[in-house]
Amino acid sequence: MDRAFYEKYADVLLSAVNLQEGQNLLIRAEPYHLEFAAILAAQAYNRGARYVRFDNNEMENPLLYKSRIEYSKEKYLDYVPELRINATKIMIEEDWALIAIRAPEDPDLLAQLDPARNAKASKAIAMAMKPYTSRISNNEIAWLVAFNPTPKLAGKIMNMNPSQEAVEALWQILIPILRLDNPDPAHFWVEHGMTLSERAHKLNNLHLDRLHFEGPGTDLTIGLMEGSIWHGGPDNTQSGRRFSPNIPTEEVFTSPDFRRTDGKVQFTCPVFVPSVGKTITGGWLLFKDGKVIDYGAQEGKDVLDTYFSLDDNARFLGEVALVDTSSPIFKSGKTFYNILFDENAACHIALGSAYPGCLKNGSTMSDEELTKAGANVCSVHTDFMIGSPDVAVTGITADGKRIPIIADGVFKL
Repeated sequence: MDRAFYEKYADVLLSAVNLQEGQNLLIRAEPYHLEFAAILAAQAYNRGARYVRFDNNEMENPLLYKSRIEYSKEKYLDYVPELRINATKIMIEEDWALIAIRAPEDPDLLAQLDPARNAKASKAIAMAMKPYTSRISNNEIAWLVAFNPTPKLAGKIMNMNPSQEAVEALWQILIPILRLDNPDPAHFWVEHGMTLSERAHKLNNLHLDRLHFEGPGTDLTIGLMEGSIWHGGPDNTQSGRRFSPNIPTEEVFTSPDFRRTDGKVQFTCPVFVPSVGKTITGGWLLFKDGKVIDYGAQEGKDVLDTYFSLDDNARFLGEVALVDTSSPIFKSGKTFYNILFDENAACHIALGSAYPGCLKNGSTMSDEELTKAGANVCSVHTDFMIGSPDVAVTGITADGKRIPIIADGVFKL
């Protein structure tokens, strides 16, 4: 792909985050992505950005993180410098725009680490950063999660040797997914966002009490909060600025009542857990009164062991999302080992933090108020795919009326 292609892609991302004249932009990514970040910066300055910063802090610089986990003294692993915390705090207070490129140079690098030492460090980082990551997810600033393929990740997805050839092959799949083959992809995402918003509006008008997922290995009921709000497509910052948090996006989602999940659910595709650096295949969860009380996997049960050790509330749900088989990511037939894509291929649930914006007046609530309302307060959040053409989703109202939402893989609303 030539520079003109990447400039076009950069413009799509800058339009999605709705970068304003005179606004600062933070690009958060691994060092591998510096070349693309420079193109993003050039396009941002063309739009009138005041300042662009490229940040590859510890978790975005896996080689440094790996060195720390392998060689640091145990007593220092839970240290989180104020410098790192304050940088994020200032970014929020100064109303920067944030673009996070989630694509590891080596997707298997962190899998080599000692699980206990990795868990100690990552838990400390998550807990220290939670007040500020919560403010970002609560839309105090405009933020966007995006993707840029790397040779090793492309090789893993395409089942090829890690190479530029694998990257080019992956781009041929990504171009229609990202709608970069559209004459005006930025405008497409605006229109597509309106479609998802309308879908969310229809769900909100149903005033559902709970959802029922049924399929092979799955019989799961997820209760919603009294004030649960469905979202899809673009969102608004607290100051009212429109932006799109994800490119691509195919989901409508809400935060359930974390105390009201019961039954068993089977994962329908492999799940890469970034905070652990490993993949789960053939996973399943058993819930009672909202909490995971048993779990297993064909491969990667230890990943769940580690994940659940990161936060006491990691065993409870913070999100449920609906995606049907019209998704071009589903149609690609690929597992991307990347939540941004895999979550938009199938219905999914997230273990961990809720989105305050998915609850009426949630953005102004304290953690205690959110918990009382049924929104899970947690320092981690990871999506697990549970949908397929064989999994039906039924909405149930408080008076017991059953409304088909997804059947045979297709939205029925």
